[in-house]
Formats: sequence, C-alpha cells, structure tokens
Amino acid sequence: MTTSTESTFDLPDASKLASAFVDLARSVNDGKDMVEVFSMLAERCVTVLTVAACGILVIDPMGELEVIGSSNHSAHLLDLFQVQNVEGPCLQCCRTGTAVVDTELSANGPWPGFATAAREQGYVAVYAVPLAARGIVVGALNLFANQPIRADELAVAQALADAATIALLQADPREDEVVVTRRLRLVVEERNTIEQAKGVLSQRFSIDAQEAFVQLRRAGERTGTRLIDVATSVVNRDISYDAARLLANPIE
Repeated sequence: MTTSTESTFDLPDASKLASAFVDLARSVNDGKDMVEVFSMLAERCVTVLTVAACGILVIDPMGELEVIGSSNHSAHLLDLFQVQNVEGPCLQCCRTGTAVVDTELSANGPWPGFATAAREQGYVAVYAVPLAARGIVVGALNLFANQPIRADELAVAQALADAATIALLQADPREDEVVVTRRLRLVVEERNTIEQAKGVLSQRFSIDAQEAFVQLRRAGERTGTRLIDVATSVVNRDISYDAARLLANPIE
C-alpha cells in the first residue's frame, strides 16, 4: 500500500470529509436508527475515500458477526460471504482489534475463498478497520477498492468508524456492558426488520433489494419518519403512517 505524508486535512475532498462527520452527528441528534446511520457511513466512505464500496458488520450479543450496512449490493454479498464462510478481513479485524490490509487478494493468502470472490467483483484491495471504543471491539468497517488507497485515507476511515461507534454505544463498554449488549441487540433486530421490509417491497414491485432500501429511506425522509418505523409498518401491513401510504402506491 502506498503511504503518504499528507495530513487528513490536505486531502482533495476535505470538504466532503467535514460534511460526512456533520451528517453523522446530525443523524444521531435527529434520532435516526443505527441501521440508517451505518448505511449513511458506508455511503459517505465511498464519497470521501477512493474506494468503490463499503460494508459494515457488528458483533451481536451471541458473538456472531452480522451485516448491518453496505454501500452497494456487491459489498453486501462479500460481507455475507465472510459471515457465512467464517473467512475474511473483517473477522481478523474483529479478533485482533487492529486494521487489516490486503492489496494482493491472493488465492494463497489467509482467506482464499474471500479473495477469489472479491476479485470476481472487480476489487484489487480490501481493508477492514475496527469499530471500537476503549479497547472493546463491536464490529468492523470493510472497504473494497479498485486500486490501493493511501495510508491517510485509511486513517480517515478509522476516524469515521470511531465516530459511528460512539454514536452506536453512547456508553462506556467497560462499565456499561448491559447497555452495550442491549444496543447491539437492537441494531441487529432493526436490521432484520428492514431486511424483511426490503423483501416485501422487492416482491411487490419487482425491484432489487438496493432499490427497495432507497424507497424505504425516501419515504421516511419525505414524511419525517424513522427508517425502522417505515420498515415496521411495511412488514406489519400498517398503513397508518404517511410513509407507509407512500409505499402502498406504485413506486415512481
């Protein structure tokens, strides 16, 4: 990986970086659910950094990795591959609590199946940085690139991951284990509900999961409704929400 002596603030997209932090902070202050915050984080990483895709996984209360957010379908599939095959950079990152860099994706490397899958998606390098607070790792942020990124960009990714972790936990993981466990369980439950809602919309309107997610978010934004509340109304067939009524009509 190429290193750089430039500071973070010398990056060409410094204004986008500042905007990313502002958006994360505003989302938390506005009470958005964490699945939406993490999805925003994944999208902002692609905007700010020279990476093609980003995915986010968290460790559930049972110690298993769960895919929470992704910037596109290929990132989602590769993160699912890691979870289902117990192989990939995010698992090592969560285990060690340190960033993982793989700019070779060799079939003879530590995760040959994942490397092959990543290359088939057109990526040449992958990175994983921990979602951690006070030494406690609660997940990892995965970056997929078409070319190796600079060391300062990896530092930016870690800073964004740290900001999202603080938003997720809102507690000291060493002192408030019960609170942290509850929040992680809630994030996984919210993710499951949103996945169900995406499935409902995908089937009803013959659209893919990514477009279904876009429609859920768009309906929430138009009506000032939290994403999880929109998703719940879709799953429960409850059209009392204005957002649900928007989704009950053919999608434009």
